[in-house]
Amino acid sequence: MTRPVRSAPPDRGHDERNLARLSLILANNRVPSTLTTWTKEFKSSGDLGTSISVTCTAPRHDVVPHGSDNDILLGLVNAYIAAGQPESGLMRLTAYQLLTFSSLPNAQPYHDELMRTLSRLQGTVYRIRDSWYDKDQYRYRDINTSLILKFTVLDRAHNPEAFKNLRAESLLEITLDSDLTASIRSGFIRALDLTVLKALKQPLARLLFRILSEQHWPHDAPASVTSFRINLRTWGQHLGILDDRADRIRRTLEPAHQQLITQGFLQGVEYFGRGAGQDVLYTFRPHTDALPAAVVIPPDPATTPPADPATTALLTARGVSHQIALQLVAAHGPASVQQRVARFDGMIANGYKVRSRPGLLVDIIQHPEKYTSEAAPPPPPARQASPEPLLEPARTPAAARLFLAPLKLPSVLEQVATDLFLDHLVTTQDLLDLRSAPAPEQVILAWQARASAP
Repeated sequence: MTRPVRSAPPDRGHDERNLARLSLILANNRVPSTLTTWTKEFKSSGDLGTSISVTCTAPRHDVVPHGSDNDILLGLVNAYIAAGQPESGLMRLTAYQLLTFSSLPNAQPYHDELMRTLSRLQGTVYRIRDSWYDKDQYRYRDINTSLILKFTVLDRAHNPEAFKNLRAESLLEITLDSDLTASIRSGFIRALDLTVLKALKQPLARLLFRILSEQHWPHDAPASVTSFRINLRTWGQHLGILDDRADRIRRTLEPAHQQLITQGFLQGVEYFGRGAGQDVLYTFRPHTDALPAAVVIPPDPATTPPADPATTALLTARGVSHQIALQLVAAHGPASVQQRVARFDGMIANGYKVRSRPGLLVDIIQHPEKYTSEAAPPPPPARQASPEPLLEPARTPAAARLFLAPLKLPSVLEQVATDLFLDHLVTTQDLLDLRSAPAPEQVILAWQARASAP
């Protein structure tokens, strides 16, 4: 059934989080006529969350989506939500309504561009590998998609010209891709301040606002983060800036940065390093009165004790970013986090398959009730009696590091084990037994707790 679209709200909208994170449309206002395909791949890191692998192929006789195509795609997401999120993905709205949802002016040049954008989005194919997050399955997966499956101009007055040139009253019937609509219906969306979006004058500034909003409020973090740092060339490629020189990327981004600072979204932008190794650091302005739904305000550091460093190291050693690790330990407490890390280790040891291990670990900590059926980690093997007593070496930091080196422990936990060894609270055999323990970090924490007990 075709669903009519209600009018757009004046200042509140939503963004589908995969679209915001993956940045499927180039930021450039114009692209070369030969640009008919592109590929981007980023390995897992703290920069952009999980791995990103996307290939875009334009329709025949056209170029890849770019510029204000991003605004139209965002408008389609909000129009679909306003239509009641029909499972068929089919909705009916006027060109004027779609431009309004897209935060674009209702003027003839935009009507003309709208027709080209819809055709381009319908014909473009995206091949996304292990990068599209499925909220219902809590995992990343592959999809091949054209974001618009079909669109038709409905001529109310039987006027042949209606199919050539769009006007404000032109009626459109649009069917969105099923993976996109399923993600929206699952709730994998984030509130978006359209007042800020409308104040941004260029497509690059609007795209940057959306992507940085996703980094400011990550879907797998318990609270907003205060900053985001990334290699400048990697960032330029992700945004679709068609230049890989750091100085030119900086010049391209500068007007967008100034607009985001003026609008109060960013507190500052800093650069570190030189040439290909240059990084950009974004610091977000604190917001406590208008956070998106499902985002909690971070605990007040004046009243919240600092996170336990050893427990934080357990998370960072498994790929969780340091800032998110601090928030998780502060929110849930060291003991709970340690128990859930043990559950995570047991699941992995028992062959549990998942695309993003850090994402799974964060979800186990935030939603432990979903994983109660998973097998607990196996107990450490009983120590076998040594046929001869082990000769104790001198208790020095160098000796402890020698025994611990094969484990590649986080530095905080290595120091804990070293201190216990120097204080005669664990033996050489204890350190050697760590090599066969399924979760050596948990054993060290147990030693620490035992040593601290009254």
